[in-house]
Amino acid sequence: WKNVYEKADQFDKEFCGGWNSEIDSLLTFAGLFSAVVTAFTVESYKLLQPDPQDMTNHILLNLTVQIGRNITALPPKSFTPSASSLRINALWFLSLTFSLTSGLIGILCKQWLQHYQQDISKSPKEALALRQFRYDAFLRCRVMDILSALPILLGLGLILFFIGLIDFLQSLNAKVSILVTILIGVGFAFLVVTTSAPAFQY
Repeated sequence: WKNVYEKADQFDKEFCGGWNSEIDSLLTFAGLFSAVVTAFTVESYKLLQPDPQDMTNHILLNLTVQIGRNITALPPKSFTPSASSLRINALWFLSLTFSLTSGLIGILCKQWLQHYQQDISKSPKEALALRQFRYDAFLRCRVMDILSALPILLGLGLILFFIGLIDFLQSLNAKVSILVTILIGVGFAFLVVTTSAPAFQY
């Protein structure tokens, strides 16, 4: 039983070590990416609100009208966010949500892995039985599938952010938007090629 447990323990260390390393990398990227998206959303959400300068101008105009002509004040203009502003904010806030969700799931997964590797002060036979119970629970709860979904969540967040960025730049300057679109397209093409290339080697 001791030899079997030692082999199982070695497998668990390699198994958990690989996942922990990958989760650490994903959490680092998720943290940096969330900070970048937050910096953009801090500015973009203002597009959903009336411009304070317009409100000030409206008040000054009303004062001028009332003083000069002694008539009723002009009603304030209704504010409706543009379709582009709604799209940009929806894309960026969804992107931030995906990034933060992946970070939360990553932290939970690290806790699961830590619990899975918790030291067992029992005989080799009892420790092996408990280890197998935990491993079966891992498979039953599809923890590895959840871990595999983390890069997908981050990828979706990145795609949504880039789409929103292109839309935002399109509203400012078409030439800059085209240039950034080309660079993003080249980056994604490289990613697709490098990811799928091993599948065509066999």
